[in-house]
Amino acid sequence: MKNRINILFVGVTILIGVAVLMSCSKLNVKQIEPIHLDDIHFIVTDENESVAFFEKHFGAKEMAHPGDRFDLVRFLSLKWQGPTITITPVGPYPDLPPDRNKRWLDAKIITPKSEQKKPVYGVKWLALSTPSLEKSKAKLINNGVQIFKDPVVLPLEKNTSAFSIYGPDGMEIVIVERSDDDFGNATYAIDHIQFLVRDVKIGETFFEKVFEAKSFERQKNSVGLQVADGKLILSKPEAFNLTVKDVGLRKVDGTIRIGLDHLGFLYNDVVAAVDQARSKKVAPIFQPQRYVYKGKPTVYTFSAFEMPENINIEMVQADGRTGPHSYYIDENNRK
Repeated sequence: MKNRINILFVGVTILIGVAVLMSCSKLNVKQIEPIHLDDIHFIVTDENESVAFFEKHFGAKEMAHPGDRFDLVRFLSLKWQGPTITITPVGPYPDLPPDRNKRWLDAKIITPKSEQKKPVYGVKWLALSTPSLEKSKAKLINNGVQIFKDPVVLPLEKNTSAFSIYGPDGMEIVIVERSDDDFGNATYAIDHIQFLVRDVKIGETFFEKVFEAKSFERQKNSVGLQVADGKLILSKPEAFNLTVKDVGLRKVDGTIRIGLDHLGFLYNDVVAAVDQARSKKVAPIFQPQRYVYKGKPTVYTFSAFEMPENINIEMVQADGRTGPHSYYIDENNRK
């Protein structure tokens, strides 16, 4: 009897040990997640005018470049430690080699305002939050900013107050009231990016597999996703009382669309993040590579994935930086 008990005890001990090892093994499989929405990247027809627009109306401040300055990009921050709005003018660019300027040669430029009668799949708007909608609206109108839609109904927040304005090149910028948020010294912050998609589930799966997105709200035709500190809303045309026939495809050969061109999420290790995505059967547009500018390697390593709506979402690694841009530009060294 005693031997049987000993054998049973040993057997149970072994089973417990195996379970613990399996548990530890699972715990050691750490998912590689983005640490910050680093880049909300706009292509604009007038760089200085666009920078001035965000500075004047939303209190944006220009951020310093890590490493050598890129003449073709400007980094703007609305709120300290928040996501960065990046401004790039229409190309071609004299500092880049001919092969990287190919997309600009003989391209037809399409501005957001020209597509308001027939929207296209992709980014529908950038939403900014503010403590008081009425104060914001009064100040913007007083400064000559044109109202686009008032009110705006948010797909996942029907009862939240919002309106939209024409931003640079006619892009739609939605202003959302968040009276309970902490804005610190700022009066505006990045609220969310709204996408118009053909299939919500396909879009959600893409962000889950590649960028470790977590859903926080779901309704019939929309889903809200949290990716690092960025909120992305994916909605079908029906969420805006549109039909599939009302919406055009974004990608047309020989055209370049002005407006929100891509998003970039910051990582500690882009190579590992791309490998993780590939293990889930999602391939990048290109393998991780060091960004070269004026013939010199920069602090950036990046790769990109394409949404079904032909919008690029990038993975970015910046040597020496593991969080938001943290230095304002020297006012004596502005472009």
